[in-house]
Amino acid sequence: MNHSGSGATPETWSLRTDRVTLTVSLDDGRLTWTFGGAAAGLDLSGMGSALRVDGQTPAWAQIVAVNEQSTDDGGRQLALTLDTADGNLRLTRWFHLFADHPFVRTWGTLENRGNTPALIEQCNILTLTPHAAPPLYLFHVEQFSWNYRRDFFSQHEIWLRVGCAPHEIRMGSYPAHHWGPSSCAWFALRNGQPDWHAESPKRGHGMVCGIEFNGKSRLRAWATTEQVHLVSQIDDLTHRLAPGAVFEIPAYFVGRFEGDWDEAGYVTQRFAEAHVHPPLPDDRYPWVQYNSWRYEQNIDEAQQLAAIDRCAELGVELAVMDLGWARMIGDWRPDPVKFPRGLKPLVERAHSYGMRFGVHVALAQCNPEAPVAREHPDWLIHTGNDYYGAGPLCLGHEPCRVWLIEQLIRLVDEEGIDYIIQDGEDMVKRCERTDHTHTPGDSNYANSQYGLDIVIGSLRRARPHLVLENCEDGGCMMTYKMARLYHTSITVDNTSSYATRQGVYGASYPFSPRYSVRYMQDDPSPYTLRSSIFGGPLILMQRVTEWNEAQMAETKRAIEQYKALRHLIRSAKIIHLKAPLHNIDGLGWGWDAIQAVAPDKLHSVVMVYRAQGDVAEQTFKPRGLLPEAEYVVRFIDGKHTLRRTGAELERDGVVVALEEFGSEIIMLDVEG
Repeated sequence: MNHSGSGATPETWSLRTDRVTLTVSLDDGRLTWTFGGAAAGLDLSGMGSALRVDGQTPAWAQIVAVNEQSTDDGGRQLALTLDTADGNLRLTRWFHLFADHPFVRTWGTLENRGNTPALIEQCNILTLTPHAAPPLYLFHVEQFSWNYRRDFFSQHEIWLRVGCAPHEIRMGSYPAHHWGPSSCAWFALRNGQPDWHAESPKRGHGMVCGIEFNGKSRLRAWATTEQVHLVSQIDDLTHRLAPGAVFEIPAYFVGRFEGDWDEAGYVTQRFAEAHVHPPLPDDRYPWVQYNSWRYEQNIDEAQQLAAIDRCAELGVELAVMDLGWARMIGDWRPDPVKFPRGLKPLVERAHSYGMRFGVHVALAQCNPEAPVAREHPDWLIHTGNDYYGAGPLCLGHEPCRVWLIEQLIRLVDEEGIDYIIQDGEDMVKRCERTDHTHTPGDSNYANSQYGLDIVIGSLRRARPHLVLENCEDGGCMMTYKMARLYHTSITVDNTSSYATRQGVYGASYPFSPRYSVRYMQDDPSPYTLRSSIFGGPLILMQRVTEWNEAQMAETKRAIEQYKALRHLIRSAKIIHLKAPLHNIDGLGWGWDAIQAVAPDKLHSVVMVYRAQGDVAEQTFKPRGLLPEAEYVVRFIDGKHTLRRTGAELERDGVVVALEEFGSEIIMLDVEG
């Protein structure tokens, strides 16, 4: 149907569940919406799409179609299709409410129905205005960077003050050597009091938001006298939209919560596990894994067969050959000298033990001497040393992308691969070549939405059994598009135990615990092993063939602890008790602690660590427990047991005494 929205009574449409209500309006050419409902949280308004095309902001004058329907998950979905007055541009915007979570997810497309190309110069991923007067507090978590900050995944709580400059947060894929901060593509906002120096976390009504875009974007947040404003915009957008072509507007989701920042993280994680992330690969997941990188590229068949045998003794569930297994980067076939029979003997040995087998692929890199680079030198953005002698491939260039998908599928089929680690230096490349299928200057969008995303999505559809790990030079692409495409992600690169704990601590606000891969490179000890058993996949990155009996025994005990805890932790509410804030000389300073509480609150675990320095004794107050229930409190190393109610534990805490570089596991269980 056609309808003129200009100067007429606004058109409105509503979606409802038992917990939330969404009202969408078209008024004077602008599409807006409001989000509220019975679930506790902040009400807010949003703009349907803020675009700039050929120097102008399109006005939506005609309603072409309205489609409201139930979804398979029990929710409701609304799709609106709108045209400009001349019919040259068509916007379709989707809104999805969920029956089981107080969230809305929205995304869109822009179609060029005219006869000439259109230039898209600006696209706001989101434009939000909470219905609450300042003061409001914004919370976000940085991602990994070698250069900018050695206190990885730092958390920030910002008071959005009236009259102050906007707070700007970079999000998306960044190289690990970027000299500046970037953050996970998630934020939370709440009212109430700030947490600054508070002994107990403060509570309030709030909202959470996750952005599904792997390219670089910026969130700006500021306050006026009456309102807070939040705008996320795609960086460096110069997208030429051909007649008949469609531009994809990235998705994001918004949810409501009441509580502290731990609650903000928990409601996000439960929603994402239900409606964003790929299903768990199996019921054991996350796995204990082995990675060959401590041998660097000096690997061969006999050596790694022996390593797999050692892994079987330890109880490892996946073995991965890191960089060095292939002929060269960009020539994804086994090195004939190192692996004259290919990878099949390793795959078969792993499978004989019930283990999976995987490989490391720097899929957006290519050695200039690789066959494909010699045949198509124009596919490389440049031939300099971008990553271990390889240059960058442009995945936004269609023929390059098609070739890569074919090569990855061939590799999986020929060698029997179960798992791929995707690595490289900044997965969303900057390419200004004029001979590629993307517009020069549009590579941030093209290499993401029509580059990396298509490669990974195509690979998953073609080989559904394949498990994929994001390992972009460390945790440098912590977005919800990543988390929609991949089963897990690295947090910090292969580094020290203390930095590992920083990654898990910070990443477990926005992301489910399984998105916190730990690459353990320190020699095994109770302290180093304990530093790696809370969270997602536990990856041993050591020369396991050279371990002595004591190291094997210590690691085997830790793996048994990890397996006993992983089902609790993967679905738990994560309670952040004390952050590891001081990554001094890679060793850290002082105490840190993190807790996981089962959904029924009958079981919990607290992991406590002491690095160098500080006092020898600390009190920690577990939270999130049943106040009246009596918990049996067991200190695994201390070998003693207490009985306390949940209320007593939260009020009085438990005292932990540790030597430097010590750790303790405290189990809290309601018996019966």
